[in-house]
Amino acid sequence: MSIQVVGIINQPDRYEAEQLTAQAVAILERRGVQVRHFRRDTDDQTLCDSAPELDLVITLGGDGTIVRAARLLSEAEVPVLGVNLGRLGFLAEVEPERLQEGLEQVLDGDYNVEERMMLHARVMRGGAEVASYEAVNDCVVSRGAVSRTIRVELDVDGHYVMTRTSDAEIVSTPTGSTAYSLAAGGPIIAPDVDCFTVTPVAAHLSVAHAIAVSARRCLCLHLVKGSAATLTADGQQDVALEVGDRVLCTASELKARFVRFGADGYFYETVLRRLRWPDLGPIP
Repeated sequence: MSIQVVGIINQPDRYEAEQLTAQAVAILERRGVQVRHFRRDTDDQTLCDSAPELDLVITLGGDGTIVRAARLLSEAEVPVLGVNLGRLGFLAEVEPERLQEGLEQVLDGDYNVEERMMLHARVMRGGAEVASYEAVNDCVVSRGAVSRTIRVELDVDGHYVMTRTSDAEIVSTPTGSTAYSLAAGGPIIAPDVDCFTVTPVAAHLSVAHAIAVSARRCLCLHLVKGSAATLTADGQQDVALEVGDRVLCTASELKARFVRFGADGYFYETVLRRLRWPDLGPIP
């Protein structure tokens, strides 16, 4: 695909991001590419409105910036190229020192677009839908400001699985398996495995293990108990829950799209390197 119009999302209060933005603009304009600028967190609607006109979006930030962009651009099917200014950068493809090399490679057409499964979550209350979200990483049912546990009943396609008391229940996509779910002890899932994982946070006298559910199923989290509980999507959108609410999680019809330079097995090498796996030593 010929790239004619590129959007750049950065954090204007970060000096490094501003410097890299100027470098990227110079490279793109030298190749005859139009550039449009968007600020992280403040230009969401403008980005969505502009998405049909964009061939690519470059993010300069951490994984949170990449996740937000991928979610907002999913309906227009615009791929995201992440430049890593975060700590780990699981989703980023380019390190700052390789920005010119990476952009030239993309403009030469030497790249792939990886599609990743997203999560669709609906909040049902008394038979009516009160909220719905698309998520790249995860949807989390958790206790709110009140420091008390929640009690959640899980079922799959109407089949009862368990009732668990915990601080939170994380429903994660494979992409999100290296985010909050991993921090809570969940498994690392390769991006080409179509499943959700449900991982508890601080499970109390309950089955404290994550479970995997096929993405072809509908997972229901029924809030049995929990004062001021909350549903949060990708750590960026949230809604207050009431006892009795049901959160229905299915595979989204939308896909998150990321620019990749490596072969199919890149994920395994990247995840091990960025997690500083003991047998690999420090990150070079």
